[in-house]
Amino acid sequence: MRAESPDAGAQGSPDAKVADVTHGDSTAALDGASGFDGAQAAWADVLSTDAGLSFDRSFDAADSVLDRPPQDALDSTDQGCTLPDDLPAVLPTIGFSAYHTLAQMSDYLRAVAAAVPNLARYETLGASKQGREIGHLVIDATCQARPPAILFNGAHHGDEPVSAEVVLALPDHFLRQGASDPSVRSLLQTYAFSILPVVNPDGLANGSRYNADGVDINRDYSFPRRADEESFKTVEARLIKSLHESMSFVGAIAFHSGSEQVLWPWCYTGSGTEDENFFLDAGKKTAAAMGFSVYQQSYDDYPTEGEYIDFAYAKYRTLAATVEVSASKTPSPAALASVVDRARKGAVAWVQAVSDRASGRLHTMPVPGPRPKFPFTSPFDGTQRLE
Repeated sequence: MRAESPDAGAQGSPDAKVADVTHGDSTAALDGASGFDGAQAAWADVLSTDAGLSFDRSFDAADSVLDRPPQDALDSTDQGCTLPDDLPAVLPTIGFSAYHTLAQMSDYLRAVAAAVPNLARYETLGASKQGREIGHLVIDATCQARPPAILFNGAHHGDEPVSAEVVLALPDHFLRQGASDPSVRSLLQTYAFSILPVVNPDGLANGSRYNADGVDINRDYSFPRRADEESFKTVEARLIKSLHESMSFVGAIAFHSGSEQVLWPWCYTGSGTEDENFFLDAGKKTAAAMGFSVYQQSYDDYPTEGEYIDFAYAKYRTLAATVEVSASKTPSPAALASVVDRARKGAVAWVQAVSDRASGRLHTMPVPGPRPKFPFTSPFDGTQRLE
């Protein structure tokens, strides 16, 4: 959730478990003894190092996205770009009756890459402050050296684990649907997809909103009133910045939890963007696909400075949204599958809107008139101004 507030809506489960992930004939499972209550303590217990989070693969700095050539320097013919007819049969299976550990998430994404190496690759972006791996899966069926791309990221806030789960569900959804649904296949052949479930692995492991230094990563990005040099104090935000430099993101969703709504730039000001028509239309369609009634400019929810979506839009004109997927920061395992399902629908709706805009098919809505200005005090320097 963008706001720092208690999770009054979380429902406990006395026998909550972390999910099974099946890769071929092998299954990894981890059980947690405690339920998921509002304080997130049980989640922190389940995702402790003793619970199996430590990686048996050592992080190699040479794998970092910072040290790789730009994507346009790669030969796309080496990657392949054909959607095989038997795609659903070769994909690893994954369920959402329970939460996954960091290790299980990484293993699953690697398994997808291994199953369809001509379509997907797993990349290590770097490591968190406490040394946990931050990686993403790239799905690319475009046959282009540097295709337009879509970024899905989750768990900027570690106390919102469901935001990681909904991102984890997207490779399976897009690849399986792409084998049978012409509209999804068209999206796969138009855009590369970056699937990054966990921006803040230290926070997720500790059940904390913040990173290991106690910093809110989703307030650490540059935006029109704060330069790069004054931002990106966290290694995690710097890795996202580097990822944007290495791929051509035209659209993005940062998934959060704690409310049910679709938000778009700007966060720091009440002024509209140059793409206000797009955001209104795409926000309405995405909210409708998820069964939500609230879609609005992020500032109208409440003003913030340094959010990811403002950085992505201001710096790269990425059509980025914050999608809050559930009223509870941590829905019970019994509710997890339904949250994941509606988030999948929202992801497809947002990408389709990006595609429609690029092709000129976007139906625009009238832009509302200027909104009244209200006093606003910056949480960073205490200055006051009208917004």
